[in-house]
Amino acid sequence: MMTEAFNSKSNSLILLILRLMASALMVHHGIEKISDVQGFTTYIVDQYFAFLPLNHALWTTAAAYTQIIGSLFLLLGIATRFSAIGLASTMVFALAFHGLDTGLQGAPFGIVEAHNYEYETSALYLAIFAALAVWGSGLFSISTLFKASLPEKLRPWA
Repeated sequence: MMTEAFNSKSNSLILLILRLMASALMVHHGIEKISDVQGFTTYIVDQYFAFLPLNHALWTTAAAYTQIIGSLFLLLGIATRFSAIGLASTMVFALAFHGLDTGLQGAPFGIVEAHNYEYETSALYLAIFAALAVWGSGLFSISTLFKASLPEKLRPWA
């Protein structure tokens, strides 16, 4: 399986660095949403994702807690694949929002005003979370400590 190739110490160190950096940088996005649920809902969800069912504040809250709790789990290396999939799903919506709001801004060779590309950060997060969803947390994680005690079907998700 591909994940065994990524369980060497050097590859696990790279996965640890990815996990730590991505989760440390992502958590503030969730905190920002939870601090102003109505504002995010009004200016983002209502305007760009009006097709979503249920109260749109629920979507904002779900995204916020996914980004906060998912980042914490990713940081610690607990349920890394599950957390990475949840975080990647929030980035799919972020990419859709930025695509609808500003487009690709002439990528890959365009120069934008104030040199502020809106979609790039979301695309990079999506790539990192997709990689972590495939490769898992590596050896340096809390999951590695108790993985053997989990039922066989849950081990790949730990």
